[in-house]
Amino acid sequence: MVRSSDFVSLLPARRHRSRICRVAALLSACAAPFAVAVPSAEAASGKSVSPHCPHLARKVVCVDQDHQRMWVQQGKKVVFPVVRVRTGMPGRRTPDGLFHIWLRNAHQYSYLFHEPMPFSLFFHGDYALHGTYQDVRKGGSNGCVNLTIADSKRLFPTLGIGDAVYIWGHKPR
Repeated sequence: MVRSSDFVSLLPARRHRSRICRVAALLSACAAPFAVAVPSAEAASGKSVSPHCPHLARKVVCVDQDHQRMWVQQGKKVVFPVVRVRTGMPGRRTPDGLFHIWLRNAHQYSYLFHEPMPFSLFFHGDYALHGTYQDVRKGGSNGCVNLTIADSKRLFPTLGIGDAVYIWGHKPR
């Protein structure tokens, strides 16, 4: 990050210092929001992760459709590490926005799509975060956020009714 003190020693005259210091401070302030869009190993250590996901007192499930990743944070601390997810296929997009978990069901079954939805956390109508027996690296979901069975089993006790779900981006083709 650029600090105004980095420029002060390079300045030839005193009269230009204040102007350049103001510009340097502005540049460093403008660069701060564009730091990291997807959490890395730093996320596992509990550091702040993404400028996209809101920092709330409650837990927030952060779903980055651009990178097909998900994590949970509370305030600026990561409480559930980054995992791979699968979001909606073309024609069955996963909605973007801020939602809240309104129903939890560990043994859900979809009669519409004729498949189990283990460890379901519903956040918007019939849309849910849930486990799938299919490969989350291939294809797309019917609009839900799919996790591996192991990840959804670990996630399920972490979240409760009222916790937030924030989704942004678009699934890559």
